[in-house]
Amino acid sequence: MLGLTVALLIFLLNLAEHLLIISIDAKYLIFASFGSSAFLMYLMPESNSSKVSKFVKSYFAAGVIGLLCTFIVPYIGLFYSIAVVETAIAITLVGIEAKHPPAAAIGIVFLINRVGIYGIIIIIIGVATVSILTTVLKKAFYEAEKEVRRVK
Repeated sequence: MLGLTVALLIFLLNLAEHLLIISIDAKYLIFASFGSSAFLMYLMPESNSSKVSKFVKSYFAAGVIGLLCTFIVPYIGLFYSIAVVETAIAITLVGIEAKHPPAAAIGIVFLINRVGIYGIIIIIIGVATVSILTTVLKKAFYEAEKEVRRVK
């Protein structure tokens, strides 16, 4: 499932790049973030950060904060803006109880690559992809475990 998720994310990000919605650099940064999330969710499913609800809330919050903070870059510069966006994301994720660390990188994608509203669309597609596949995997694992217990 991890391999399938990563392959599907690569396909979707390549499609977005070819449609000129995002740059190649943004694609790599978004992929790194989602790849880390998929790794965490599939290989550490018992972790508090691996819950689908936390994953969804954290990416949505990080995307919106990243998009909003793009407006401060011309006034305070890129590096100070990164400090502001990462601080705002950290405080927000703690406040909404959605601590999913890989999502924090999404704010940086918005600042460095200026992906704009298209970035939110990419985030929604990526979140939906990973969420659906994670739910399917967990259900399949639960059913397989139940079957193994039944056979014993």
